[in-house]
Amino acid sequence: MNKTQILIVEDDYSFADLVQFQLTTVGFESEFILAIASIEEAKEASQEFIPEVILLDLNILDSNGIVTYDSITEIFPHASVIVLSGLDDKLIALQIVSKGAQDYILKSDIKPELLEKTINYGGLRKKLKDELEESEKKYRDIFYNSPKPMFKLKGESLMIEMANQASHDLYKVPHGGFDGLSFYEFNSLGNTPFLNLASESSFRKEFIQETLTGEEKTVEVILNKLDSLDEVMFIAHIIDRTEELEFERKKYEIISHAEESEKKKIARELHDGLGQNMVLLNLLYQSVTPPSDQQNQFDEIGHLIQNCIRELKEIAYNLLPPELDHGFLNAIHRFAHRVNSIGAMDFIVDIQEGFSEEDLLNIDKFNLYRIVQEFVNNSIKHSFAKTVNFKIEKTFSDITISISDNGIGFDEETVLKGLGIQNVQHRIKMANIKGGFNSTLGKGAELRLVINRF
Repeated sequence: MNKTQILIVEDDYSFADLVQFQLTTVGFESEFILAIASIEEAKEASQEFIPEVILLDLNILDSNGIVTYDSITEIFPHASVIVLSGLDDKLIALQIVSKGAQDYILKSDIKPELLEKTINYGGLRKKLKDELEESEKKYRDIFYNSPKPMFKLKGESLMIEMANQASHDLYKVPHGGFDGLSFYEFNSLGNTPFLNLASESSFRKEFIQETLTGEEKTVEVILNKLDSLDEVMFIAHIIDRTEELEFERKKYEIISHAEESEKKKIARELHDGLGQNMVLLNLLYQSVTPPSDQQNQFDEIGHLIQNCIRELKEIAYNLLPPELDHGFLNAIHRFAHRVNSIGAMDFIVDIQEGFSEEDLLNIDKFNLYRIVQEFVNNSIKHSFAKTVNFKIEKTFSDITISISDNGIGFDEETVLKGLGIQNVQHRIKMANIKGGFNSTLGKGAELRLVINRF
């Protein structure tokens, strides 16, 4: 029987009972498992119970989100933390993993085997980290026996000094094959430095790399500088995200296609059903000649019918802009053409050479298009700008979009409270995009967006 001390932090008592039951089915002893529902209870439990593993729900009775993680790790700094995540807080769970949590599990995916595997691997990763800090003597054995790929790297060129068995397995390199190689050589873009040794002592980011056999892998690279040594050395932990990201990509495609199909269906129903009835109603209205004493009321009815038709068309268009049927880049070009045809300003589109629609495969193009629309419409209405510039470019890991005008600018503290800016900020959040506005009075405005490609 497994006597690992496990703390379940979950305020849904039935779900906590389910997790505890599943743990016991794979060999964890129930007397070493404790379930609590709040940070306050965690403080009380710490007097007698020191967990090795914490299964943590982020939203509990007296705490939410990242604050929950910070509070629980302050009480139990040496425990391995695994986040129990719902779909709606998955992004926060990923942020917390980047802060030091060992892993996260979607609540909808929880199974006894998955719990056992995650706890075992999470505990091992935690153990590796602690033992590396505690003893250089223990370091070598742990390094070579780690189930996760690890490297010891030297100098600014990140030359490979040591590599464990898991590294050989991941990169398909035979023993001795890493000798004389730089870690940069496995990046798909070649020897492109990504670490500023003068300012950074640690680094964590995802890259596309290639194995010795040419197989493409998406990996998360975690670099930590070994400050105790005279020469600049790093320990690199590699997490293979290839299968996980491929699963997420396929899942996103299925959901995205389903949502798009439903939007199209609703838009067609509005256009072909209610829309056609409104058109017929308008024709009937125009064929009627009212008594002279009812002309005003008759004209008002006509205005209402026209307004309904316009609003119906706008709703159908907003559900799914027809331009997006042929891709985001096509939609931007057509939008620019419409703006330029008005003659009020020039809309200049600058797309990096080699950039294609495929680069936007996993991007929320609907909200991204709406963000661009909102910025340009605000420029037309409020900025007195003569030019709006749209620029899109990519690196191996990010897509950067900048939209700027040469108008009168605005005071950020005042205008950011406006509805238009709030709509943009809401869509940025919905689309999981990083970025924001930059503007000063008299110097125009810019919206800069950064999107992770993976």
